[in-house]
Amino acid sequence: MVASRRDPEAAPYRILTAAAEEPGIEARLLCGAGGQAPPPGMRLFQPFPDGSFLAEAEPGFDATDVTQRDADLLRRLGTWLDDWAPQIVHLHDIAPFGLEFIGLLRRHLPAAPILLSLRPELAARLGLTGPARGFLEQAPLRRFLAETTLLLPCESLLPACLEFGLDPARLLVHPPLPRLLPDCPLPPLGRFLVVAAYPAHAAERALLAATEALLARFPGAPLLQIADPAATPRHAALEGAHLLLLPDPEGADAESLARLALALGRPVVCAGRGPLARQVQPGRDGWHVPMNATALADLLLGLAEAPEQVSAMAGTILPPPSPAEGAAALFALYREALADPVRIAPPERI
Repeated sequence: MVASRRDPEAAPYRILTAAAEEPGIEARLLCGAGGQAPPPGMRLFQPFPDGSFLAEAEPGFDATDVTQRDADLLRRLGTWLDDWAPQIVHLHDIAPFGLEFIGLLRRHLPAAPILLSLRPELAARLGLTGPARGFLEQAPLRRFLAETTLLLPCESLLPACLEFGLDPARLLVHPPLPRLLPDCPLPPLGRFLVVAAYPAHAAERALLAATEALLARFPGAPLLQIADPAATPRHAALEGAHLLLLPDPEGADAESLARLALALGRPVVCAGRGPLARQVQPGRDGWHVPMNATALADLLLGLAEAPEQVSAMAGTILPPPSPAEGAAALFALYREALADPVRIAPPERI
């Protein structure tokens, strides 16, 4: 596994921890140190007892650079790959070691399948969901993406990948390893209802502003709290809420937000279309409603008059997969990739 940082809360580290309990799997985690200001005294490939390694980039190297200027780092990376010779590589980022790392993988591991977890943030940074920039302007990365099996955390990323011309057979919708979440009971219903909303575009913000204006006309109406996921810790916002309102059914991050809300026992209000409509089952996980201010205000006012509907819906939400179940599914995917020669990229193409 290759990640951009060594963080015990991040998915790569949690996978490494789960692999230590899985018979027949040996995993190692390679992380990049911060290139702008490496910690004093940090050396290349500093190993840790848990099987993780920290590689220091050349001072001044930034994740947006296209090339890795530290030839010695690349040489040490190649030696590390030769010594360990992993059967499969799972990338969680591409940037830390520069564009040269892509060719390095293929030269040293010509038969190893490569998986890349394409988070919405990474898709945007690479240019898949926006203007091409940085790595994506380079032809080698285009070839690399075409030969890599991409693990998409949400269905909403599929159209962008297909529009880019990637092979549908190499696009797998596979939720990330779930976290172990604490019990999080609904807040008291006396204050009544806090709705945490995550608008992504101006149209959704205008919709929520219009809904908020309609609700303000009624005494005892629910409070509509509009939160920005880029600025607000998701857990904190959802733990204080009774519902999650997702106005954008096609948002790149809407499905992961809905998954987190349901894992915390919070029903979801969304439009009855798109990937969210398949993830959120009406009558079990939340409500489908037309995304206009009148329909939203009617639903929320109705819930304000009968708040027991919210707690009843929360009680029907199915429990999320445990971290152990998520790890088992991921390791099964590793074994499937190893057994499927179609997922092995021809090294001569890079």
